Amino acid sequence: MVIIIIMKDKIFYIKIVGILLIVLSSINISTFSNGLDNVAMFETNSSYVLIEKNVINKSFVSYLYKDNENNYISKIYDYNNLDEIELETLIKSENIDEYSKKIEELLYLKYPKFIVESLLKKDVTSSYLFRENELVIYFDNYVIEPNINEILYLTVNYNEIKDFLDFTFLLDSEYTNESGYDYTNAKKSVAFTFDDSPNENKTNKILSYLKDNHFHATFFVLGNKMSSNKDLLINIKNNGNEIGSHSYDHKNMNKMNDEEFIEDFDKVNNIYKSIFNENIKYIRPPYGLIKDKYLRLIDASYIMWSMDTLDWKKRNSDYIVNYVIDNVKDGDIILFHDSYSSTVKAVEELLPILYSMGYQVMSVSELFELKGMDIKNSEKYYKAT
Repeated sequence: MVIIIIMKDKIFYIKIVGILLIVLSSINISTFSNGLDNVAMFETNSSYVLIEKNVINKSFVSYLYKDNENNYISKIYDYNNLDEIELETLIKSENIDEYSKKIEELLYLKYPKFIVESLLKKDVTSSYLFRENELVIYFDNYVIEPNINEILYLTVNYNEIKDFLDFTFLLDSEYTNESGYDYTNAKKSVAFTFDDSPNENKTNKILSYLKDNHFHATFFVLGNKMSSNKDLLINIKNNGNEIGSHSYDHKNMNKMNDEEFIEDFDKVNNIYKSIFNENIKYIRPPYGLIKDKYLRLIDASYIMWSMDTLDWKKRNSDYIVNYVIDNVKDGDIILFHDSYSSTVKAVEELLPILYSMGYQVMSVSELFELKGMDIKNSEKYYKAT
């Protein structure tokens, strides 16, 4: 009888201990889970969707949410005590300004100037997602003209800001910055081409607008302008653009004989080669006139156009802008002249508009390469389709 009582007490004791262990374990798990997953009540609120959650080196937890209006919201919590952390506590206080300048610098590398200037305004909100090796910044509540339809964000590898961070992190041995010059087939693409180039101040302004928008173009130059504009030609190439021949002095090639045609090309090519140590690849015949029998006389390709802005005739920037917007198609080669102030003004307006329409503006070579098309010698090309 005594033995039975002892056994019952032992079983009862074991059961009690087991229950206590389960309860204690449940409390610990619940506290940890609630602290990390529900501390801000975002997890149970149907107005918010969790996009990504990352635990960084058991130091803090980074959350990114999106609300019903597609605005991003970020939350950062201390891994150990579950207190909410402000971004500023993860940046060394003495390096806040340097950090901000670096972010601005990287924004200008990724986006056109008209977008970055809007994102840097005080009323724009930013959300921050930390990963093991990078920080992703999402932007909301911005006003950009022309309006764009894309998610604006910046991915910052820790290598870029390693001197400013105040937590332990991993560094990639190799990494690549985001760049607006990374053309993609996910967007529509066109080539901008400029005839009768170069024209000093006007050409330089166009180069500046192209650079501001992370775009390129092809400049078809006149040989009789090249020697006196050597620095400008170098500037064209150094900014990622390309140069083709528009003849030596804009004569109608159909009125040349074989020898004159070859001589005209050689004069332009020799000047080009003396500057860049390479042969010129492309010709745009003045007036678009070239006899078929001339096509095989020289080692070059003939770049025509699919859209003529008639800027030389209209001399009206509003007309040029509206004409391009109303008629542009993927793969177009668009003809301008960098000789007119109205064209310069139109280019300044067009580049952001085309970006907002989902277009990339590039050189002829870049356009054909992106489309997977070869440009062969002695052939005419009107568009990349």
